[in-house]
Amino acid sequence: MKRAWFALALILIGSVVVGIAAGIPEKKNLKLGNAVFRGYLTSEPANLDPAKGVDVNEGIVQAKIFNGLLTYDENMKMVPDLAESWEVAEDGRTFNFHLRKDVRFHNGQPFSSKDVVFSFQRILAANTCSPRTWVFEKIVGSSEVMKGIASEVVGIKVLDDYNIQICLSEPFAPFLSLLTMPAAFILPSGSASEIADGAFFEKPSGTGPFMIISRERDSHIKLAAYDGYHGSKPYISGIEYRVIPESMKAEMEFESGNIDILQLNPTNYERFESRLENSGRVKDVPAMNVFYVGLNNQKPPFDDPKVRRALNYLINRESIINAVFKGRGKAAHGSIPPGILGYSDKLEGYGFNLKKGCELLKEAGFSPEHPLKFDLYQKSSQSAFEITRLVQGELKKAGVSVNLRSMEWSALKDAINKGEAEAFYLSWYGDYPDGENFLYPLFHSKNWGSGGNRSRYRNVKVDSMLDEALKIQDPLKRAEAYQQVDRAVVEEAPWIYLWHLNETYLLGGNLEKMPFSPMFAFDKGISIKMHE
Repeated sequence: MKRAWFALALILIGSVVVGIAAGIPEKKNLKLGNAVFRGYLTSEPANLDPAKGVDVNEGIVQAKIFNGLLTYDENMKMVPDLAESWEVAEDGRTFNFHLRKDVRFHNGQPFSSKDVVFSFQRILAANTCSPRTWVFEKIVGSSEVMKGIASEVVGIKVLDDYNIQICLSEPFAPFLSLLTMPAAFILPSGSASEIADGAFFEKPSGTGPFMIISRERDSHIKLAAYDGYHGSKPYISGIEYRVIPESMKAEMEFESGNIDILQLNPTNYERFESRLENSGRVKDVPAMNVFYVGLNNQKPPFDDPKVRRALNYLINRESIINAVFKGRGKAAHGSIPPGILGYSDKLEGYGFNLKKGCELLKEAGFSPEHPLKFDLYQKSSQSAFEITRLVQGELKKAGVSVNLRSMEWSALKDAINKGEAEAFYLSWYGDYPDGENFLYPLFHSKNWGSGGNRSRYRNVKVDSMLDEALKIQDPLKRAEAYQQVDRAVVEEAPWIYLWHLNETYLLGGNLEKMPFSPMFAFDKGISIKMHE
């Protein structure tokens, strides 16, 4: 597998070197010092519950607070986290995990097998209403818990305080990768009552290198280094995230020295990149993503594949990438990004073909006298508007009328998940480097809505192909299976496929070192340094 680097989408983070008092600190007595790295989020990370968080903002904060059994390092290699080692049986169904014995939660509770059982069963419990049940649905007995007819998952067995066994109903090749996701982060079983009533997640207690000391919704989240952390200690005393949705305000705050990193977009890239003082501080990082316009496949006019294919032919992706992104991206011919298992450079997708697009629209019953009109929902941000305005302009050339509807992020997600939005501009960032993550959650019919399949695409054959691909242990054969699935989905065009983009960041002068994690859920913020 080629190395695939992931930069944090629309999120800017970091940290600096300083120490804090020894021992497990009291949250109320912690204060962040002047050397704290100051980053920003473009929207409020509304849900810090690993069972319910589904976007990058939430996952990046969760990753600082919690740990899973396994994780990936910066070289995309799977490594131990709370599990110090593990074995997989030859049948591909039985997994034994040996847990660390030196771990404590921020609240002082020792970590043990019971916390793993509690966390995983909670995801599956019907009253949790988690959109991430698919992470654990292959475990024996999971369906009974999801249906509410059992309270315990029989396939999760506690062997002793620091050894646990998980049995699957069938071989499932990506299972270890799923355990690296935020949904598999571990919560303290001793806080079950607080977790149940939701109060716990305002300032959750995990085992991660940072703990929340201050939070004001739509304003800021402040984290302090946890002195009792079991892994490599961060160089920093804390991280401060401010919520800044407007890109112009973020630019002003960066230029005033109030934040230490700035994400560059098409409208400000040349202005900042050309300045002499920014020489060597602009970082262009290939990302593991796909950008698209989702189309509600269950509602007219997008229940007609001809309409969906037509819109794909009407977008000149290469022209936009070159003119707007200065070539810092690649046209998406399918949903799997380059460098990820299952990607194929032989998949042609939809090139720009105005004539063919117009012919398909005509076949679908649209004409200059009866033009196609629809609302395109988007996040209320400058960067989203820049793209949707271009899409609007491209389609206008073919007589398609697009009305842009800007919404606050939480309201937008709600409208999309409920199927109210007929078309919507979104992106998907990988949870782990496997083509399955760019196919199964996005196109399997069981994941409609918040599970990932927001276009409400349904194809029984594709469902079956996805289910079968999960059983293939050989990586090369599984890659071939993913290529076939991607090709089948593209043929029906559930999206307007756009591009895979690099992320570009301007680092502040106070930063000494700012490594970018391959994926948002694995960046624990322990490697970033600042000049003292």
